[in-house]
Amino acid sequence: MAGTGSGGKNAGIDGGIGKQLVLAGLATAERIYQYLDDLAAVFLTAVGLVTGLGLLRVTQGGLIDPWVLLLERWTGWGAILIPLSCLVAAALLLRRGLGHSLHISWLRVVSLEITFFAGLGILSLLTGSSLPLAEQGGAGGLIGWGIGVLLADVLGSVGAGLTLVGLLAISGWYGIRGLAGRLRGLWATLEQPSRARAPRRALASTPPAQPEPAVEPQASQAVRRRRSRRLPSEFRKNFEVPEQADERPEQPMMRDERLPPFDLLEDGESRRVSSRDINQAAGHIEKTLADFGLPVSVVDFRVGPSVTQFAVKPGFVEQVSPDGEIRRSKVRVSQITALANDLALALSAPRVRIQAPVPGQSYVGIEVPNRHAAIVRLQPVLESEAYLKIASPLTIALGRDVAGSSVAADLASMPHLLIAGTTGSGKSVCISSITLCLVMSNTPDDLRLVMIDPKRVELIRFNGLPHLFGNVEVDLDRITGVLRWCTMEMDRRYRLLEEARARNIETYNQRMRRRRNVERLPRIVVLVDELADLMMMAPDQTERTLVRLAQMGRATGIHLVLATQRPSTDILTGLIKANFPARISFAVASGVDSRVILDTQGAETLLGRGDMLYLAPEAALPNRLQGVFVSDVEIERVMRFWREQTEEAAYELGEEPPWESVLARQEALDERDELLEEAIELVRQEGEASASMLQRRLRVGYPRAARLMDELEELGVIGEAQAGGQTREVLIGDEDPLMSEEDR
Repeated sequence: MAGTGSGGKNAGIDGGIGKQLVLAGLATAERIYQYLDDLAAVFLTAVGLVTGLGLLRVTQGGLIDPWVLLLERWTGWGAILIPLSCLVAAALLLRRGLGHSLHISWLRVVSLEITFFAGLGILSLLTGSSLPLAEQGGAGGLIGWGIGVLLADVLGSVGAGLTLVGLLAISGWYGIRGLAGRLRGLWATLEQPSRARAPRRALASTPPAQPEPAVEPQASQAVRRRRSRRLPSEFRKNFEVPEQADERPEQPMMRDERLPPFDLLEDGESRRVSSRDINQAAGHIEKTLADFGLPVSVVDFRVGPSVTQFAVKPGFVEQVSPDGEIRRSKVRVSQITALANDLALALSAPRVRIQAPVPGQSYVGIEVPNRHAAIVRLQPVLESEAYLKIASPLTIALGRDVAGSSVAADLASMPHLLIAGTTGSGKSVCISSITLCLVMSNTPDDLRLVMIDPKRVELIRFNGLPHLFGNVEVDLDRITGVLRWCTMEMDRRYRLLEEARARNIETYNQRMRRRRNVERLPRIVVLVDELADLMMMAPDQTERTLVRLAQMGRATGIHLVLATQRPSTDILTGLIKANFPARISFAVASGVDSRVILDTQGAETLLGRGDMLYLAPEAALPNRLQGVFVSDVEIERVMRFWREQTEEAAYELGEEPPWESVLARQEALDERDELLEEAIELVRQEGEASASMLQRRLRVGYPRAARLMDELEELGVIGEAQAGGQTREVLIGDEDPLMSEEDR
């Protein structure tokens, strides 16, 4: 019994391993079959090139020489047509790989073969049907010699010649004409691919009904049968991928000579998916949902840099009622959404995001990752109409959407931006691209940057940029003082706006242009690369400062860009989220994190490496984008340009940041009594200072009050002790910045 059980167990294990090997073999065979045309085209191209070079005696080898001698001995001078035939066949296979039909007429193939052999026979007759010449690879070779001798014995030399010439003319006219048509079609495909492809319906239009399989063109059915043999005929599609339209205006916009040219940035081309991949994915979507009893139709698609969105129109399900009547009910959207994992399995995709429904449309959007994600460069987006039409100095390029269109936004209208995502998802690259957009469109007189990078490695590359106040702040002990200076600068600007009777910074600067020797206010953008470190070190002070800046900073030209890799409720509190309506979420770990940053799920299905969801302040739902990528080389080019301009314009590089006095004051206060700030404010209000007053007002003992008096004297707040215990003189006034409300 034990032996039988053990044997059964081993048999089960062996059977399971065997089944896995069979499945693995089938999967490998299927994958090879998908690339069969490409492999055959590469093989024929290699054979044609090597054979042609061997016939020309350009290359030699142990395998090439016997192969060339064999061709020359049997086909003679006609051997040169062998490599040409291989190259033509490879080109036709590549054309079919682009989604075009390849209908083979075997009658034309036979006619071309008859033409070839007739030509060999004519060459042999013209050279006297010499066998030694044929064996040496001359004339028509052994094949041509045999054809010529056979026909000459039967019909005579003249009859054989006339017969071969007639066959050559008739079969050559029929076969070569068809081949020339194929080559013209291939050339038209390479020269003008847009004309060779049928125009695709716009996704924004109302999707028409799915056509019946019976009325589809036979050529399209042949193509799909070859490409998707495993898909039933009712699920085979025939979509064509259009060429991506150029979004750049015909006449480029004139730029200020002081600004860096766009040529400093790289202009890369985007990869495009093939029609074959689109048709296979669309067919698998329909088949997978149909297997679960959900009839749908893929009516359109949009190709983006990293994903392709398929427009899926729900169908109707027929059910028999208890009284025998057939009723039709619409497929519910929730039923399609629940099958996201099953679709990912059927499509062999890591993740599939379902947008149900697409805003303003009557279909469900299923977003499938592309096999190869494209890199979105910054220069094409900066030159696009979507970027140029905003016409704001704080316009930032975000990336491209699922249709491949450029997306830009105005930071001034946001007015603040919140970014979240896991490590490696693209947050730091996004901040770098935002910085590059700002410095490409603004001079240091119009824009200043405050950069905070607790991680110390991401933003320090911008040190030395003339737009930057000082250097990138990386010390946590200094960062709180930097944020306090921002609030003090905001209060100072509000006082200036009040004096000028201006509502915002734009109106103030316009009025100040008419006056001389008056301070103009540049815009200030504060970029924080990691908010979680600040919130863990000083949560109350950081939250209070950021919220106050977010609430009141817009009118004074101060804008915030915050990023964090931990979008939890203790980091992104309710007060912070309420004042940051514009948000970007890269890939996050769970749906809970997605709800924290976007108030909806979806970010957990992103692919990483720049794949993001952008929630505009006025939008109800986020928009999926592939963020722009900027390299270190591009950043260095722009910084080198501004350094050269800085030397010419006599800007001060590496100038001391304006918050150094605040940090020095904070450092001095950290080593003193915690009631020192209250004591300073108290003596400023009273206009006099004494130990007894501090005792009464601060409710402390005499020793502590006396120490406070000594510290006030060391700081220069009060004067020296007077004879007879008189009160001391207060040496500071109300206008002293150390006594502002923010220092308390």
